[in-house]
Amino acid sequence: MTHEEIKESLSDYFDGQLGPAGTVEISAHVATCPECRAELDALSALSAGIKESLPAPAPAAMKERLLARARQENKPLFRSATVLAVAFAALILVLMAGVAAKKYMPTLFSSVQGMINGAASTLGVSGGNK
Repeated sequence: MTHEEIKESLSDYFDGQLGPAGTVEISAHVATCPECRAELDALSALSAGIKESLPAPAPAAMKERLLARARQENKPLFRSATVLAVAFAALILVLMAGVAAKKYMPTLFSSVQGMINGAASTLGVSGGNK
C-alpha cells in the first residue's frame, strides 16, 4: 500500500475491520511514520472522548422493572383482528346504505313531493310541480 492508501485505511485499521495482511502492513507503517502515528492517536483520542461523553447505562434491574411496567400498561383494549372485523362490518353497512339510498331515494322523493302537493292543494296554494 502507498502512504496515501494507508492514511485512508487508518479508520478501518483502528476499528479492526481489516484483514490480517492489511493489519500487519499498516502496523509496520505506523511504527515508522510519525504522520500516520499522529493520525491514529487522534482517532484514539476522539473515540475516548466520545465514550466519556456518553451517559452511563441504566442498571439491569431498573431496566427490567421499567420494561415489565411498560408491558402491563400497554395491553391493547382490543385485538387488531376484532378492530378489523368491526371496521369491515361498518364498511359493509355503509355500502348497503348507499345502495339502498340509490334504489329507494327516487321513490321517497316522489312520495314527499306528492305529500307536499296534496297539502298545498288542501290549503289552496298552487304548486309548480303537479
